[in-house]
Amino acid sequence: MAQTKGATLIGIVATLLAALSLRIPTISLGPLLPDIRTTTGYGETLLSLLTSVPLAMTLVIAPVAPWIATQLGRNRVISLALIAIAAGTSIRSLPGDAALITGTLLLGLGIAVGTVLLPAAISAETSSLRARLTGTYSMALSLGPALALGLTIPIMHTTGLGWRGTLAIWSSCTVLALLCWLLHTGINLWAPTTTAQPEPAPKTSGIRTAVTDFRVWQIALYLGITSITFYTTSTWLPTTLVMDGMSPGAAGSYAAIINIVAIPFAFIAPLIIRRGYARVLAPLAPVGAILGVVVLLSTGTAQVLVSVLLFGISQGLCLGVSYDQVVRYASSPKHAASVSAITQAFGVALAAIGPFAYGAGLEATASATISLIGLGLVVVLQMLLGLRTGTFIAQRQ
Repeated sequence: MAQTKGATLIGIVATLLAALSLRIPTISLGPLLPDIRTTTGYGETLLSLLTSVPLAMTLVIAPVAPWIATQLGRNRVISLALIAIAAGTSIRSLPGDAALITGTLLLGLGIAVGTVLLPAAISAETSSLRARLTGTYSMALSLGPALALGLTIPIMHTTGLGWRGTLAIWSSCTVLALLCWLLHTGINLWAPTTTAQPEPAPKTSGIRTAVTDFRVWQIALYLGITSITFYTTSTWLPTTLVMDGMSPGAAGSYAAIINIVAIPFAFIAPLIIRRGYARVLAPLAPVGAILGVVVLLSTGTAQVLVSVLLFGISQGLCLGVSYDQVVRYASSPKHAASVSAITQAFGVALAAIGPFAYGAGLEATASATISLIGLGLVVVLQMLLGLRTGTFIAQRQ
């Protein structure tokens, strides 16, 4: 029993660190951009590519990641993806334009592959462990930004290493993730590859079959709207609060609270679903964001803490529900990789549209009202969609 508990703990830690490695390398750039601009002389357009390129690579890599996993073995490919993230993060911190570009591309490749295959790896675990690992994974997607935004500048000031050294320090998280992942899976990276990991491959497991499955696209849309809400509030909520008279420092702090509040709710959502509440939680999870929009529209910054708490609760629940739906709907780990490829690519595409549309509304009207209403309507769609996804996910239990 002790051995089982130890193996479970290693699996949870490996999943946590691996998921953190998918968020921290890109989010940690944000606080450092002024220093990077001063040191390198790069303009805002080029600097924005440092964070958008890794996201864009998901659109390119996601469709082929399941095939790569079939050829080399899923856990081996995830290990190689973690190596690419650690190496890319370190190379990016070296002097010179070539190192910055090469490191960013390598980092983006690793993040794209890991984002698609980690949910598939979780689906291969026992049913008792699956919910905890899904909760750990979705929780880390909120914890990562919170750590990156909250600790990056203090690390730079404490160590005195500048922005390059600070980025390099964050690579240690991925190195630890790799060590824990190798220990958890027992993969020998240096052993010759023979065949893919033996696992059942039903006819419904291929990427082509998943593409034609309308339910997969409903799951993808649910996750995509979760991404829209996350990236839109992260990008524009501070500006929205400043337009209503709040100081920039306070506005940024309130936006950061959302990620912190989301952490425990992202963890418990899959555990709640495991107890048979998928039909209830899927449509209920977005309600907090809808109420948050209503409070902002009606009271402005007067009740901003209430809005932020509602957004945080909703973000955490929606993250947990979104990734649990991917894992539970899959009929096999291979099928999970195909479903994850579609949902992640679609989610990234929608995530790019959300902040753009919200910003366009701010610029066109010089007010946040239209943009907030638009965001609220999108989340209402997610609530209605949850009535459907929650039902067929419950049927899979």
